[in-house]
Amino acid sequence: MSYTLIQRLTLIRDEYDAAQASVTYAKRVWSQIQTEAEFDKLKFFQVRQASTYLEATYTVRLFSTFEAVLRDVLPLHSLTKVDRRSAYDLINRSASKWRIASSVRNEAHRVRAFRNIFVHRNEIAYPALSFTEALGLLNRFLAWLPNSL
Repeated sequence: MSYTLIQRLTLIRDEYDAAQASVTYAKRVWSQIQTEAEFDKLKFFQVRQASTYLEATYTVRLFSTFEAVLRDVLPLHSLTKVDRRSAYDLINRSASKWRIASSVRNEAHRVRAFRNIFVHRNEIAYPALSFTEALGLLNRFLAWLPNSL
């Protein structure tokens, strides 16, 4: 199991926890903080909207980090080429190289599909995927990779 690679996703979880706590607190004490300089140009509905999309936004960030991890462990053969590999290909090539179970690979693709729908259509309608669930699915995939690459 690659704890080093999983740790990169853990950093995103920590940021998500901090952002979630901050937005929740701001909503709760809005009447007391709305006149502070940091909130001067914000309205409560903007804070509420940030709260609504926070989980999906951080799921996108989580998947981006996961994709970067896969690019790091599957380097290009030529360092002069621009890396144009899709997330779909990175997941499949990693799954093939490390013989990752198809069910685990498919769950990583589920997170990718959620990311694509949110990023390209700005919807959260795809079968809802929580940040915690996405983190678990991507960690399960990375757990198949060896500790030393």
